[in-house]
Amino acid sequence: MTIQYVKQKFPPPPFDDQLENILYFRELYEGNHENIFDITSLNQDAIATKKELRKVPYYSRPRVEQKVKALESNIRYVVVNFSAVIAELPADLINRSLGNISADTENDNQLLEFVEAVSKTSKINQNIWSAVVQHQVDGGVAYRIRRDAKGTWFEWKPADLYLEHEDGLGADITWKEKREKKEYLRVERQRIEGDKLFIKQLVFLIDGDTVKEELEIREYAAQYKLIIPDDQVLDGVNELMCGFVPNDETLLVPRGRSALRNVDKIQEEINWTITRDSIVFEKHGKPKLAIPSGLWDSVANKNHSHYGSRFVRNADLEVVSYDEKNGAVPMYIVWDAKTEQSFEHVKRLIEYMMSVSKTSPQAAGVKDGKGESAIALLYLWIQSVIKAEAIKDKFDTAIKEAIRKCTILENALGGTNFEIKDPVVEWADMLPKADSEKDDEESTKYERGVQSLETTVRNLHPDWSEDAIQAEVDKILEEKAVNSMNPTYTQPPKANVNDEDDDDE
Repeated sequence: MTIQYVKQKFPPPPFDDQLENILYFRELYEGNHENIFDITSLNQDAIATKKELRKVPYYSRPRVEQKVKALESNIRYVVVNFSAVIAELPADLINRSLGNISADTENDNQLLEFVEAVSKTSKINQNIWSAVVQHQVDGGVAYRIRRDAKGTWFEWKPADLYLEHEDGLGADITWKEKREKKEYLRVERQRIEGDKLFIKQLVFLIDGDTVKEELEIREYAAQYKLIIPDDQVLDGVNELMCGFVPNDETLLVPRGRSALRNVDKIQEEINWTITRDSIVFEKHGKPKLAIPSGLWDSVANKNHSHYGSRFVRNADLEVVSYDEKNGAVPMYIVWDAKTEQSFEHVKRLIEYMMSVSKTSPQAAGVKDGKGESAIALLYLWIQSVIKAEAIKDKFDTAIKEAIRKCTILENALGGTNFEIKDPVVEWADMLPKADSEKDDEESTKYERGVQSLETTVRNLHPDWSEDAIQAEVDKILEEKAVNSMNPTYTQPPKANVNDEDDDDE
């Protein structure tokens, strides 16, 4: 049930169709819209002028050729890439909300240090933004667990490099390498058989999109002086050391769908509307010089006698005379364009695009997104926040799974005996808050007993180190202890002392 590569097209079916979609949406995200949309109509003016070139006399051809070059150089396809906003906005919200990652224990210091090392080596906080963007553009993102000289860690991989086996018991992580004008296909194959996990390294010679033959991995490593891990068999491991995070998956499309899948046509219409306006401004927006017909005839006749053709150049009008009797003088005509409807059309298209992609217009900057407080801002951004929260939940699960698998791999290869369980991933609010509002919320949680003092200090000072946080906690506790020691002066009970003894009567 594994994937066969030799003498096959790469990527193999059904991943080849998915790759076409991925490459299409990557071009859309990057703003390379001229590669995916038809813009041939922009060349029509240059093509028509080239046809006219055949009809003009030889002495006029340099002027017409210059006009053709000017037309070709002035072809502009204007791209206002709102597709990038749709993919990057969830990444921005998730990136700012990811907080501390630690082991779910207070007593096992070695496990705490190991999880901290995995998080640091994997650069989770640094790479979460790019992982979410790729997840939105490609329709999914993969991860792979690694153990090398840096330690045990995991890395994010694009969706097109992760090819799962049909029976669900294995997966191939693939990538291409170019060495000495040759291209090779590298494969890390992971396969579960019984209660064992087999990890195998493969290499193939590839030409274009066709795999030629399989090579011996040790010879390949020796030839190019590469360090390639040996094949491994992990006893007692019954899950893959890799995984996949789909986006907007359905029963029919389990590998996920791109977040840009419904906006490409709207994006194309936005580009064309703005491009047409740009062309009109280019042709008519510049002031044009108008001269009397008598002056034009005079200059054209003079050029005809000199060059054999009637024409007027700008240079011919640098110094001119005017008709003193009729007062006819050259003048500039300025075009007064009315483009309000065109701008309104673009605005409507952008709003449609935001609605289809579940993106708040305020978050994208299309509408005013000011709010008096974080709560008011939340209601303006609610659509984008809900979307980002759903994506965050998937990455929360993926990060926990990846670190848990790192623990499994460390136990299998490192001789440790760590408890296998998910770590703790802390997430902050996605929207920024004023310091005063944030301080009040954190203080209220602590005072009501639903949040520890350590968590409160960490949330109030997310940029502090663990030592600084602990020092602040100790300082607060000491001050509370001192303030609780208020001396209470208790008066002795009152006593009645009689001057006369009652018994002496």
